[in-house]
Amino acid sequence: MKIQSLFLVLLSLLILSACQTEKAKARENIARLEKAVEANPNPTDAEALLKSYQDYVAQYPDDADNNPRYLYRAAALQFRQNHFSGAVNLLTDAINNYYASENTPQAMLFLGELYQDNLRNEESATTVFQALAQAFPDSESGKKAMEKLPDSLPAIADRLSTMAGQMFNDSTKRFEYRIVNNYVASGELYAMLLPNAPDAPNVLYESAEAARSIRSFTKALKLYEKINDRYPDYERAPLALFMRAFTLDSDLKRFDEAKALYESFLAKYPTHDFADDAQAGLDNLGKTDEEILRNLEEKNKAKAAEAGKSTLQKVEETE
Repeated sequence: MKIQSLFLVLLSLLILSACQTEKAKARENIARLEKAVEANPNPTDAEALLKSYQDYVAQYPDDADNNPRYLYRAAALQFRQNHFSGAVNLLTDAINNYYASENTPQAMLFLGELYQDNLRNEESATTVFQALAQAFPDSESGKKAMEKLPDSLPAIADRLSTMAGQMFNDSTKRFEYRIVNNYVASGELYAMLLPNAPDAPNVLYESAEAARSIRSFTKALKLYEKINDRYPDYERAPLALFMRAFTLDSDLKRFDEAKALYESFLAKYPTHDFADDAQAGLDNLGKTDEEILRNLEEKNKAKAAEAGKSTLQKVEETE
């Protein structure tokens, strides 16, 4: 028994050593490619370096020391190739997944500058700069962000509230898509850049609802899911889970995914006010309106027949 235990320990050590060796080799390969790109920039080496960064992060997601820097450098590569949306996505990954990194203020500043200078999205840029100045006021990046903001600018929460009030045009009875999209983008950024703010989950929920209002269902799903992942104790987390199921069911017709989420909702929140709605969603999954109406009529007939039998039985017992 002791020999077997010793063997398992040795095997574990060998596996760990092999993993560390592969990890070190991956970092060495990145360093080699970085030198090559710095010495002689060309699209082939740049693409190879970008792929190496992304592969490393995917293979070693727990490396909180290197991954934020690699994602930042990958974003810089994308920026130099004028792939601004790609750079935004990489910086978003760095901030979302490695918020505690000392590199986060710098990544936030880069993100804000991309929105402002390259994507021409002033609302999102302003939200990033405000959040950076609020989250890291003593950092160099935070001070630079503050310099980019006018003195009389309302707080983020007030800006969001103003946008929310302008999303629906009472005269045309239509949503203002540009304003709604700006509100959703700024709400998502707010929760990402200030994840510990007391109102962050509520801002996410309202952003998800706004996205649904203009039929941006994929974005709404993403925001509802963030609430469930990051704020499971939030008072509207159960409703966010239900809305994920409902959106998949009613709007996107992805019934297998909807079924799993309805079942998850009922398992987690069996006494919730929306438990009956979740059960109804399960019962009617994939059915047309006509089929649902027909089933409802059949149930009502069955209930009426049962009530009639009960009444007749009482009469007979009385006689």
